[in-house]
Amino acid sequence: MKKYKTYLIIAVIALIIPIIYKMTIIHHEVSYKVDGFSVKEIFDIREKIHTYSFIVTKGKEEYSFEIDNKVNKRKKIIKDIKVFKENKIKCIIPIYKNDRELEIYCLNNNKQVSKEILKDNEDFKKISKKIKKYNITIPKTKNSKEEYKNIIVYKSNIPKEYKVLIWNYKGLIIIDKESTKYQKFLDYDLYDNIVATTTSRYFVLIENPSVKGIEKVHCYDLIKNKYKIIKLNNEISKDAYINGVVNDLVYITDRRLEKQYVLDPKKEELTEIGNEEFSYTLFNNNKKELVDRKEFFKEDKYFKNIRVEDKKITKSSDLILDYNYYFKESDSFYKQIVGANKILLFEKEEVDEWNVFNKDILLKSKDELYLYSDKYGLKKLLEYNELNYNDNRIYYIWK
Repeated sequence: MKKYKTYLIIAVIALIIPIIYKMTIIHHEVSYKVDGFSVKEIFDIREKIHTYSFIVTKGKEEYSFEIDNKVNKRKKIIKDIKVFKENKIKCIIPIYKNDRELEIYCLNNNKQVSKEILKDNEDFKKISKKIKKYNITIPKTKNSKEEYKNIIVYKSNIPKEYKVLIWNYKGLIIIDKESTKYQKFLDYDLYDNIVATTTSRYFVLIENPSVKGIEKVHCYDLIKNKYKIIKLNNEISKDAYINGVVNDLVYITDRRLEKQYVLDPKKEELTEIGNEEFSYTLFNNNKKELVDRKEFFKEDKYFKNIRVEDKKITKSSDLILDYNYYFKESDSFYKQIVGANKILLFEKEEVDEWNVFNKDILLKSKDELYLYSDKYGLKKLLEYNELNYNDNRIYYIWK
């Protein structure tokens, strides 16, 4: 009987150890061959999202791309690579061991470009006809539009998983592919010093017109379409800004009082985390850093993380998010996975501001708002005259 129990314990341990080991894995790098291509595979967990980065090469050809998907942290997940070629256009479709959505990656003259760049290319159109069975989305231009509260909306261009949010000085306009809603927040117009952001669930606006300081936070639940007000007990001056959002927590810094807070919209709690006695918190590429007061208040500090970058990005700026490097040269926008060649995503003139959200690019050009995604290409979302005049950020995207 004792021997039986010993064998049972050993068997249980043998089963548990691989499970525990797999749970602790947060990164791996592996190289392998598939159909004559060399594949470098990098796995990471970023904000609970399982991300695979790939660099696939063959001679002078190089394709780089990423996928977000839970595949049980497996290694060597590409099992096959389909190749399609028309003159100077050469494309691959990686086939994975798990059942997941497929995508096509293309070279033009041996330089990687997006589907958006190729959508009007006659050779790519021929390839598109050959790949219909793989159910890959090819960018198409759609111009159907409608008007709501002086905003011209191109609903057919809004991806089904996204909502576009516009602050119209008293409340929030919420636009998605199916509907348009309005939620009033205030009884007065808030034009200046708009302090707002989004989490994976909420639109958060810090109300700061009172000479007494900040007393309320307005939250709109974008999943349940419900609105609530959080009344604050902590003293926060008007001179406050949002550092960023990490794991659905909003980090707020009070410049005048030299304090830092974290707001949990779900629990409706505001907690002080940084002051002269305690270090201040920064997140760079999802890694937490503690900074002393002197360094922290040299200039406004904004987090750089995979969910959202709250700082405005201007024409001449670039932005690094984890293994992706987004940048702009003249009117051309690029993405580059670290260690790989750059990818031309799209070209757009007269861009005033641009930002990266969940690996998609949100950009403003005069009174127009656009979204670029690798899947759908570059799409005009809306036209709104107020975008011409307001220096504050009054537009947001949520997914």
